[in-house]
Amino acid sequence: MKLSENLKRIRKENDLSQEQLAEQLGVSRQSVSKWESGQSYPEMDKVLLICKLYNFNMDELMNENVKEVNESKQSKINVNKYIDDFFEFITKTVDMFSSMTFKQKLKCVLEQCMIILLLVLGFLIIGDVGSLAIFGVLGSLPPGIYRFARNILQSVYIILGMIVGVTVFLHIFKIRYLDYYEIVKAEDLPENDEPDDPKEERVQGGEKRKIFLEKKQEKVIIRDPEHSQSRFLNGIIRIVLWFVKFMAAWIGLGFAISLVCFVVLLVLSFLFVKTGLVFWGALLGLLAAISIHLVILELIYNFMISKKSKKARMGISFVAALIVGGISIGMMVIGGTKFNIVKDANLNHDREEVFEVPMTENLIIEHYRDIEYIESDLENVKIVVKHSKLYDVKIMQESEAVDLCFMENDTKIMEVIRDVIDDINRKEIRNYDQPVIQVYASKENIEKIKQNIKTRKENWQQELVDELNARIDELEVENIDLENQVYEKEILIEAQDAELQEKQDEIERLNQEI
Repeated sequence: MKLSENLKRIRKENDLSQEQLAEQLGVSRQSVSKWESGQSYPEMDKVLLICKLYNFNMDELMNENVKEVNESKQSKINVNKYIDDFFEFITKTVDMFSSMTFKQKLKCVLEQCMIILLLVLGFLIIGDVGSLAIFGVLGSLPPGIYRFARNILQSVYIILGMIVGVTVFLHIFKIRYLDYYEIVKAEDLPENDEPDDPKEERVQGGEKRKIFLEKKQEKVIIRDPEHSQSRFLNGIIRIVLWFVKFMAAWIGLGFAISLVCFVVLLVLSFLFVKTGLVFWGALLGLLAAISIHLVILELIYNFMISKKSKKARMGISFVAALIVGGISIGMMVIGGTKFNIVKDANLNHDREEVFEVPMTENLIIEHYRDIEYIESDLENVKIVVKHSKLYDVKIMQESEAVDLCFMENDTKIMEVIRDVIDDINRKEIRNYDQPVIQVYASKENIEKIKQNIKTRKENWQQELVDELNARIDELEVENIDLENQVYEKEILIEAQDAELQEKQDEIERLNQEI
C-alpha cells in the first residue's frame, strides 16, 4: 500500500477536504494534492505529524493498509461497539423507510420478500441434495447410528442455514438500499442545486419564465457508494467466511483423496494395454478426471488463501478436460463392442468337485442357488459342483439335511485377479461367481428329494403361522386381563363416588340440624 493511497484514505475516513487537511498540517492544498497523486512525498516532520494526529506509527503509514490497521485496532474494542453498530443499523433503516414514498416502500418490501423466497428455495434444494448425499455416505451404518448422525447434521445445517440466510439478507439489504440512500434536508443542498419541478408561467409582454415549486419534505438521494463498513455485519460475515473455508477444506481433502485414487487407477490401467480402444479411452478419461481434480483443488486453494484465480486458464482447462472425457467415453464404448461374453459354463469354471451322499427317506439338499437334477441309475445321490478357483466348497450335513457351503479361497485371489486381467486383455468377459450345482439320482429319489424340500418349506411356513397365532392368543389374553382391570377400577370408582355422596348427604343433614 503506497503512502499516497493511505493519505487519501485517511482524509476520506475523517471526512476532510484537501484544504482542511492542508490547514491541519500547515501546508498548501496543492501539496496535499501532489502527495495523494504520488507526484511528491511529505517531509519527515509532516509524516510524524500525520502519525500523531491520526494514531498511526510510521511503518503502518508507509507500508501497510491503514484500513486494515484501523479494523485490527477496532477489533480490540469491546462488544459494545458492535451492539451500538447494530442499533445504528436499525435506526438508519427506520429513518430511510420513514423518508420513502409509498411506492418506494412497496418496491423495497416486495424485493426483500423475493430475496427471502429465493434464499429459502436455495436452502431447501441444498438440503434435499445434502440428504441424498448423507444417505449415500452413511446409509450403510446401523439404523440407530444413522438416525443419530442424520439428526445432528440436520440440526447443524438448519442453524448454519439460518445464520447464513439472515447474514446474506441483511447484507443485500444494506448494499442495495441502506448504503446508497441518504436523507438530505433542503437547507443542506448546495446553492447551485436547482429544485426538482420547473414550470413555465406566462407574464406581461408575452415572456415566459421558469418557476420552481419547493418540496416541503426531505429529499432522499443516492450517495457515494464508498461508505463506512458495518462492524456488526462484518463480524457475522467473517464467521460465515471462516465456516465456508472450513467446509471448503474438507471438500478439498475429499478431492485430494479422489485424485490419489485416480492416479492409482491411471497406473493400473497399463495392465489392460492389449484392449486397444478401451485402454486408450480409459487412459484419456483418467487424465481428464485428474485434470478436473487439479482445477478444482487449485480453485479451493486460492479461495482458502484469498488468492485471485486465473479464471481464463482454469476455465479452458476445465472445458478441455470435459471434451477429452467425452472422447474417452466414446472410445471405450466403441472398444467395448468387440468384447465377447463367455456363457459356456465349462469355460467359466476352473474346478469341479464331486460329493456322494447316501439316499435317505427325508434327504434334503439346501442351497440358495438353482440346482439342476439329472436322472441316473445310481442308488445314492451324487452332487457335482463346478466353480471358479475363487471358492472352496464343503458339505455341511446335519441330520438328513445337506447344505453346500461356498467359502472364499484367500490363497487363490491373486490367481483369480491375474485370470481376470488375462481375460480382459483377450477381450473376454466371464462370470466367475456363478457356480453350477448338479444332482445325479434316480427318478424316484429326485422326486422324493423335491417333495422333502417342499414339505419342509410348508412345515416352516406352518410353524411361522403357528407362532403368529400363539402370539395373537397371548395378546388376546393380555387384552382380557386389561379389560378386567379397567372394569375393577370402574367398580372401585363407583363405590368411592357412592361413599362420597353419602358423606356429602351426612354433611348437609348436620348443617340443617345446626
